[in-house]
Amino acid sequence: MLKEITGVVLAGGESRRFGSNKALALWNGKTMVESVVEILSGMFPSNLVVVKKPELFQFWDKTNVRVVKDMIAESHSLGGIWSGLSNAETKHVFVCACDMPFLQPKLVKDLWNASQDYDAVIPVWREKPQPLCAIYSKKCRGVMECRIKDQRLKIQELFGILRARFYLEPEVKSADPSGLSFVDLDTKQEYERARREKPC
Repeated sequence: MLKEITGVVLAGGESRRFGSNKALALWNGKTMVESVVEILSGMFPSNLVVVKKPELFQFWDKTNVRVVKDMIAESHSLGGIWSGLSNAETKHVFVCACDMPFLQPKLVKDLWNASQDYDAVIPVWREKPQPLCAIYSKKCRGVMECRIKDQRLKIQELFGILRARFYLEPEVKSADPSGLSFVDLDTKQEYERARREKPC
């Protein structure tokens, strides 16, 4: 168990491309968000699920998981990360999205091991930073809050401000050779294909 870090699952998106709330879509006999939390629960003693509508998640009865409301409306993923950091009792969080059911624990642990002296550790896959599979420190909150107030909501714009460590693709591949951790099921077609093929 990684005791000095909290798992944060972002489940407050509008799922426009999916057509329904993808956090509640079924995956292996449970909701997708439960499946992702189950992976994190094997690593972190404390986990948060950040949502826009807590009333949709009243079924939740996990002892090591808290459902918390996204504290800033219309702020997209950046507000979700800020809400997770604000509710976490640890100095660091690992953030992922609710539609990433192939997350590889070894990669998460490697990101955490690389986080010393950094505000954020962002993996890179296919030359693109992956900010929704990343480690963030509470030191990020002030910068994030200012950006949210200014409606500058692109997470990538933070990287030049924060002390960010980019975890490069060769490093990622040592834990996750195929980049399964970054598979996100944005559409019903991707979801149905993943259910059929299950790449891991």
